[in-house]
Amino acid sequence: MPSVAPLVLLAAALLRIPARRMRALARGEDGALRDWLANESVIRLAEARRDARFALARLEALGGRVVAIEDTDYPAGLRELSDAPAFLTVRGTLPARSRWREGTAIVGSRTPDACAVRAARALAAALPGPIVSGLARGIDAAAHEGALASGTPTLAYVGHGLGNTYPPEHRALEDRIVAAGGAILSETLPDEAVTKWSLVRRDRLQAAHAVAIVLVQSDAQGGAMHALAAAQRLGRSRFAFEARGAASYGGNERALADGARTLPWDVRRAAATVGSFTLNG
Repeated sequence: MPSVAPLVLLAAALLRIPARRMRALARGEDGALRDWLANESVIRLAEARRDARFALARLEALGGRVVAIEDTDYPAGLRELSDAPAFLTVRGTLPARSRWREGTAIVGSRTPDACAVRAARALAAALPGPIVSGLARGIDAAAHEGALASGTPTLAYVGHGLGNTYPPEHRALEDRIVAAGGAILSETLPDEAVTKWSLVRRDRLQAAHAVAIVLVQSDAQGGAMHALAAAQRLGRSRFAFEARGAASYGGNERALADGARTLPWDVRRAAATVGSFTLNG
């Protein structure tokens, strides 16, 4: 089927077309769009076309593009989600490897201790790429930094629209990821603000993209636990560093009790264990 124009996908998203119909549209089945549009007003359609043109121009000004679910560089693992995004907005480079999941997701607390930060950096530097994380403070940032330091591509799934970096102080980190051959990926429209729900939603994308996921440090209610739960549902390999007995490692205890493989704080040994799964996954 012919690919769908980005302008059409953006206009459909602005019209809040249901996700199932959006995926059909992105796959070239435009009957889904025609059925929906039959009940839309002329004014709403005109507004959607206008706003889609603005959104596309904004995306292009940011150096971004639309990647639809049938495109060859759409991340393969995301297609396994029951609620896979019909399209992503992307800044940066994605390999055209549509048959494979790839890389390791490294997740954890926004307020980690120094030991966990060092481990996240060192593990990201030691593993084959890409390193997948979420651009958040703490463990996410440490993972991206470790990958950048070793020249390993790193990908950031974010819960905001491109052009509206969260947290704001990570704009420079975002730019460095793109400049180093990685990418920033979002399922939202350009400039959309972050919400608690959008952060939870992006967690499933990190888990779906990767072959394996590593929890470095989290309390039992930490946001990283959403990514671990998504990885479990998808059958991804799950790892967690040994818990240290503090409440700030309650998420590690929970993940290990739930079947995640234990990683030692010796990062060389940890990297060897995780690497064997990412290379063979």
